[in-house]
Amino acid sequence: MHSTSSPSGPKGPHPSADEATRALEDISRHRGQVHSSATNSRWVYVLFGIVFFALFAAPDFLGAAAAGWSSAAFGALAVGYVALLNTRSGSALLGQPVRPRRQEISGRFRSYALLALLAVVLVGFAVQLLQPDWHLGVPYWRTSVGAVSGAALALFGPRCQRALLSVAVRGSGRVGKSAVDGPR
Repeated sequence: MHSTSSPSGPKGPHPSADEATRALEDISRHRGQVHSSATNSRWVYVLFGIVFFALFAAPDFLGAAAAGWSSAAFGALAVGYVALLNTRSGSALLGQPVRPRRQEISGRFRSYALLALLAVVLVGFAVQLLQPDWHLGVPYWRTSVGAVSGAALALFGPRCQRALLSVAVRGSGRVGKSAVDGPR
């Protein structure tokens, strides 16, 4: 016996061209919503921008001794942020209910990200090694760098994170299997 209803609906086993078009449009529209859900809340970027400014400016206002503890504070901030992102309650606190699946991140993007991270670390070590020999006549240069980097993080952080996510996820322009995990 043959049943008249099918899993795709009463009209038959295959959707019409209009139904398929609407479904594909819905998938692409929802992809943008998922990408925006995979980014931190705006308040996280604003808070980190303020903290970056304060930690950069601390040696200018509190003296050379603040340079030592501000570097340790940057490290503690980074470790705490990563620890929060890797827990359900922490990611919910940061306003990031979903995240990309690791297997969906492009290998090429991972390589470039690792090289960029290595370059930043090496530049940081070089700056620390060369800093005593610098004779910059610019007062409060750390405060200026902190203000610019903190403001850039607060203003452009979400947009930058969404752009990096769209580049990192394999097939982000294609329709098909979702590259984002559900709620953590």
